[in-house]
Amino acid sequence: MKRNTMLTRSLGLAIAVTATFGLAACGSDDSSSTDSSASATTAAADGGSDTAAADVDVAEDLEAARTAVADALAEDDSWGQIMLASDVKAPTVKYGMLVVPYTPSDAASRVQGTVTITDGAYTIDADSAATGETWVIDQDGTITAAE
Repeated sequence: MKRNTMLTRSLGLAIAVTATFGLAACGSDDSSSTDSSASATTAAADGGSDTAAADVDVAEDLEAARTAVADALAEDDSWGQIMLASDVKAPTVKYGMLVVPYTPSDAASRVQGTVTITDGAYTIDADSAATGETWVIDQDGTITAAE
């Protein structure tokens, strides 16, 4: 019974993640400038700065990683750690934690692999391949420069 429940949840998560990446891939170059403006506006509304949000070249990587973690937690919020890994095709349990599929773009030289969740709060950081700067996204989607 537990196995069937986990397989059902994993399949649902895999479908949600695939749909998210598929929709993101359907955007055109014209929409990317609109998306950047929307991200900058959202960051400003959340207390971030317009400049920081507009200059984040790893924003899509951070948002995709946050979506993968948020989707996993929506299925089962009991996980204390979730691993992002490019070597799995569907969510699976390994190493005593949930491992979800995630592959960063070339814009990121590094994206945090293991996300620790404490009372529903978490952050994910990524390093820009172009600038070497580290950016952090929280569970609400707010992106800030690492301190």
